Amino acid sequence: MNIGALVRGRESILLCLAAMLLFAASDVIAKHLSETFHPLQIAWFRYLAASILLAVVCLRSGLPAPSAASASQVIRGVGMAGATILLIAALKLQPMAEATALVFISPGLVTLLCVLILKERVPARRWLGVAGGLLGVLVILRPGFAGYNPAAFFSIGSAASWATALVMTRRAVVADSLATTLAYSALTGFVLLSLALPFVFQEMSFEQVVLSCATAGLWLAAHVAIAFAYRRPEAQVSRLAPVSYTHLLWATGIGYLAFGTIPDAMTVAGSVLIVASGLAALKGDRPA
Repeated sequence: MNIGALVRGRESILLCLAAMLLFAASDVIAKHLSETFHPLQIAWFRYLAASILLAVVCLRSGLPAPSAASASQVIRGVGMAGATILLIAALKLQPMAEATALVFISPGLVTLLCVLILKERVPARRWLGVAGGLLGVLVILRPGFAGYNPAAFFSIGSAASWATALVMTRRAVVADSLATTLAYSALTGFVLLSLALPFVFQEMSFEQVVLSCATAGLWLAAHVAIAFAYRRPEAQVSRLAPVSYTHLLWATGIGYLAFGTIPDAMTVAGSVLIVASGLAALKGDRPA
């Protein structure tokens, strides 16, 4: 079998698959560290890594241009930082599969925000996808039942923060270059977390510092892999977006290997409903 021929033309998909694995690996380390350290401290290492990469890029290419939409850029940066912090908090208090599944309601929240903020018109199929995703959330949350876990709202908060960041991205990238947008993303989170760090900081052993650097490196590598995937000539949003749902599979598998946790039937059913709703809405956006 010609492996090169099999891979050729699918590099963007393979990069996205690798990114989802890297995200899950980063999350499992973050979950381990969160048993001892505050989510703000763990998230700070991630933004430190992003800021170091930004510094390297600036040394090679010069400083990015000033922003023409600084308010949108700052809101986007705060949203991304909030999504990271709240996800780590969710991982601390929930099994990996449950925490990760609830984050995938973000496409539905993006749809709502696009209508409210960007005044976009949304087709009926997309609204059905939003409704299905919210139903999946209720199945996982199971309000009123003994299995109800209020910590799940950290995952929902993470999804809402990420959705806000994505909507602000629409405004930011129209006004500014990609380099300016990336600079605001890295520096907004790093500055905010650096200000908060003294209030939550706990001394770390050498091993814990290494693990913190590892979760940051894996997280950053995942973002870089996604960036390269979407720059490939064969890349299409409709083709790559469904790959992100493999994050759920990785999170479930790694969560079982690392912590011995298996999602219950309600979590599996809700996750399937969220994914199916997202794919159905995405299918409606594809050109005929």
